[in-house]
Amino acid sequence: MSPALEIFVVVAASLVSGFINTLASSSSAVTLPLMIVLGLPATVANGTNRVPILAGALAALLAFHRAGVLEWRNGLFFSIPVIAGTVVGAALASVLDARVMGWAVVGAVVAAFIMLVSNPKRFLQEAAPDGPRVGFLTAAVFVPIGIWAGFIVLDSATYMLLGLVVVVGYDLIRANAIKSLFLLWISLASLLVFYVEGEVDWRIGSWLSAGSILGSWAGGRFATKEWAKVWVFRLLLIVILAEIGQLLHRFGVLRF
Repeated sequence: MSPALEIFVVVAASLVSGFINTLASSSSAVTLPLMIVLGLPATVANGTNRVPILAGALAALLAFHRAGVLEWRNGLFFSIPVIAGTVVGAALASVLDARVMGWAVVGAVVAAFIMLVSNPKRFLQEAAPDGPRVGFLTAAVFVPIGIWAGFIVLDSATYMLLGLVVVVGYDLIRANAIKSLFLLWISLASLLVFYVEGEVDWRIGSWLSAGSILGSWAGGRFATKEWAKVWVFRLLLIVILAEIGQLLHRFGVLRF
């Protein structure tokens, strides 16, 4: 692949992944395999992937802030248990058996899909009439979500949205805005770790960031539209179904 074509493919893929990650989750399903195909070792690809996620989170936050749907005070409050849980999850990931982790991922993704389809109206509801439920009890829900984000990352954004909509009482628009704030902290912390370990390819990361910024900005603008909520929900379902198929194939349950 020529250098020019490589840059085009990388930017195009990260643009799509940034859009998906802002509206739903799992942008890594697009960018990680691409970097491995381009010849990056898996650990370097994993570290490099945090660069566009961080850049995309910043772009999405700016779009949500300018639209007036990002509640900074509550977002920062709920960020504390997410960050604390992320530290615990990262520690767990370093000691658990890889196959145990794999089946934990499958179970969590299937559980997220079941929760979404069991009561879709609840997920698409308007914000709670008495305002978001902000307190230590609702904040406690985000500790296990943070643990999952630090443990394996995959589909953690879906659980963030579920917690913000179902437990706290936000509508999907404001929940997506705060989710982007969560992703900012998580990606920043993990990028620092990978940087210290020397597992970041900054050349590929910079091109990925260019596409991610554009895609995340577009996703943030799209997500602030009231009529877009149903499309965000549909995209979540599609992404999770694709993840389930990919994971079952990895463990030899499906052959394709």
